[in-house]
Amino acid sequence: MWRIIGDKLPGMESRPLKRVDILRHELKALRFILGHYHSGTLDPTSLPPREDFQSEQGREIFATIINAPDQHTAAERIRVLDLEEVDVESFLRLGGEHYHSYPALVRERAAAIRRGELKVEAA
Repeated sequence: MWRIIGDKLPGMESRPLKRVDILRHELKALRFILGHYHSGTLDPTSLPPREDFQSEQGREIFATIINAPDQHTAAERIRVLDLEEVDVESFLRLGGEHYHSYPALVRERAAAIRRGELKVEAA
């Protein structure tokens, strides 16, 4: 689990977070969730809430995963989403096993943004 040190998360500079970096980290969290949510190997209470995803694409993929009856169906539903900034096929080819810390990062970043400790670059 990530911890906020001072006014930022570890390894983060005080400059605003770039939207592309937020999306990249959210996709890693979502890939881990896709690979583990339906198998029962992921505690549902460890998931960040949908609103913690800063990108609309992240929120849409998250809802698709959670609302699908199984991993295969979730992947098929993600495959047909119209996501401008996401290479869906690359996302689905990724293995998510190494991204176990990213759901917590999404949750903690969202909390830090709400507290004003982290800023997001203007679009």
